[in-house]
Amino acid sequence: MALPSDLYDSAYFLSDCCEGFGEYESGVLSPLKARQVEILAPAPGVRVLDAGCGRGEVLRACAERGADVAGVDYSEAAVEISRETLQEFPTAEVVQGLVESLPWPDAHFDRIVFGDVIEHLDRDQADRALRELGRVLKPGGLLLVHTSPNRLFLDFTWPCVRPLLRLLGFADKASAMDAWIAQSKRYHVNEQSPRSLRRALRRAGFQRANVWLGRDVIRAGEHHLTEGLEQSPVVRLGVRIAALRPFRLFLSNDLFATAQGRP
Repeated sequence: MALPSDLYDSAYFLSDCCEGFGEYESGVLSPLKARQVEILAPAPGVRVLDAGCGRGEVLRACAERGADVAGVDYSEAAVEISRETLQEFPTAEVVQGLVESLPWPDAHFDRIVFGDVIEHLDRDQADRALRELGRVLKPGGLLLVHTSPNRLFLDFTWPCVRPLLRLLGFADKASAMDAWIAQSKRYHVNEQSPRSLRRALRRAGFQRANVWLGRDVIRAGEHHLTEGLEQSPVVRLGVRIAALRPFRLFLSNDLFATAQGRP
């Protein structure tokens, strides 16, 4: 069952509930969104769709690089904010709608970003959305998915990390993380692990999916939940350890996937 669209009002997008708000206010991209743009590699003549476009800053960055951009969002507030964000690009197309039922023809886009959306859709919605994204993606085109948090981190790691942070003098950060997790349960109905995301892509017909977890587990200390953690030598050591592949599975919260459009 779809969450009510008015849950995603302007207060949601213009706050830390929606990643990258502080940077958006400053007119720049968060490190996470900058990474998404880097992977998308927008360029003149490239059609980019942001499925769940939120505030529209990823689309703006793509348009600034010459790409033809379009966005869709379930939320009326998101559409209004995105259109304002993209007001300097009159050819940008932003529509209100469902990612499970897109208004564009088959094989229309070269690149699609599906960022921080799948966790807001139940499994059936997510499966239909991924199949629909595959329909509008050109053969050989690129689908980029990002989701956070990593289910394995929440279930297994955070209960162990929380007391350690408090011991290191970061009780405020531990409390903020607990509050964020509690708040996120209003919106997150389908949090992912690497395995579940890979399976979702395969169910949608993407056979060549690459799934990975981000190496920088504290997002360079620039995220509102991790700011200041890099000051601790113990945390810095932990970050280096967490970047290693065996540990990243349980310590990283940024889950990415890329897949190619079906032939």
